[in-house]
Amino acid sequence: MKRNMLRLLISVTIMLAAGLVAFAQTSSISGVVSDPQGAVVAGATITIKSNSTGAEFKVVTSGSGLYTVPALGVGLYTVTIEATGFKKAVVQDVKVDAAVPATVNVSLEVGAPSESVIVQGGAEVLQTQSAAISTTITGRQITEIPFTSRDALDLVLLLPGTNTPGRPRTSTINGLPKGALNITIDGVNVQDNVLKSSDGFFTYVRPRVDAVDEVTVSTASPGAESSGEGAVQIKFVTRSGSNQFHGSLYEYHRNPALNANYWFNNRDLRPDAKTGRAPRDRVLINQYGFRLGGPIWLPKKFFGPAAFDGRDKAFFFVNYEEYRIPEAASRQRTILTEAARQGNFKYVTSTGTNTVNLYTVAAANGHTATPDPTIAQLLLDIRNSTARTGGITALTDPNTELFSFQNTGGQSRFFPTVRFDLNDEQAQDRECRNYQKFTGVVDFLNSTDPAFPNFPNQGFQGSNRFSNTTALRSTFTDGRQ
Repeated sequence: MKRNMLRLLISVTIMLAAGLVAFAQTSSISGVVSDPQGAVVAGATITIKSNSTGAEFKVVTSGSGLYTVPALGVGLYTVTIEATGFKKAVVQDVKVDAAVPATVNVSLEVGAPSESVIVQGGAEVLQTQSAAISTTITGRQITEIPFTSRDALDLVLLLPGTNTPGRPRTSTINGLPKGALNITIDGVNVQDNVLKSSDGFFTYVRPRVDAVDEVTVSTASPGAESSGEGAVQIKFVTRSGSNQFHGSLYEYHRNPALNANYWFNNRDLRPDAKTGRAPRDRVLINQYGFRLGGPIWLPKKFFGPAAFDGRDKAFFFVNYEEYRIPEAASRQRTILTEAARQGNFKYVTSTGTNTVNLYTVAAANGHTATPDPTIAQLLLDIRNSTARTGGITALTDPNTELFSFQNTGGQSRFFPTVRFDLNDEQAQDRECRNYQKFTGVVDFLNSTDPAFPNFPNQGFQGSNRFSNTTALRSTFTDGRQ
């Protein structure tokens, strides 16, 4: 009784403090158990066991031979069916994907329960419960598919139906508007919903490749848990720990010294005095991180009586990724010529080009003959900035020039992910947290970088981004078991 009350108290606390997130990123295993003649078998015991964590779920078939085990996490499972008078049937490697129900129908053979019939590779698994059309990328596919970023959302670009006319954020799926997309991580919507209708292929919490266990894209008939959110469901599921320790350590490096310069830089920019070459866009990237997952294990050698072996019970997963990228952007500004800045404007007639001093004309007509001091200083600062860097190109208008230069900046991004999974005989508790921090110098994306070299910076969109998923899966009893 105390144990059940404690579970109830924990559930209420989670709901009040963080909100209990339903397993929108989970699925189910269902099926029918029959005998060799096709008659249904009632009262058969179904045991579903996770291959990675050892978590078990047991149900009994109904009078019509049906069974369902809901809210299962993604991964591979072993389904065992036992009934009096029949051989035990074992279906191995049943794959469960996010929001894609799995069906395991089994025909039992007559015999002693001590005998077993093993179905290898889930050959009897059919998806007959849903009309949803979906594609899933998992495991080695995620880590081995080559693409330039480590943003797992870019994996969707490789799936059928995705159209990307420009950079990844311009993508659409099946020709539908961006407002039809719904992107979740462990059931939590991570889109920028303020701009969803115009920038729907964007998430404020970025799914990272090493932190993602699978991504499923459903493009038709989504389930009731998500159909109200959009016609296209993009569901990410974070990795979890298992009974074995797994991890990785990596660093990626890109350096402009290994690349040729852009043709436009060679054409438009003033060569450097030391190298004699035009400046390069500084595409220098350092990206590194690690991941580690497994059972929570406290060895006796170090923890004595507090030692703990979490195999089949408690698991952790940690992923940390960071990248630092110096940035540069080529800018072009139309400026006044030095003569025009001093009031000497040129104009073209049929006889040639003439020059007139506007201050002299103003004085002759009774107007102020001196420039506004604020504007004069600003024009002087612009002219002085052109002497430091960049190149100037003449234009058709004799009073203006085209000034080309590069602005430099940089940004750093941090992507930690932590997940815990706890199992006992009747309940599972899962919690996953993403915390991401973006910092930088200038905002090139929205063109708020300095207007001219050494002019004041207009700011950067630094941010701290969070998502948290907490879920409790429990099998309630009447207290007699």
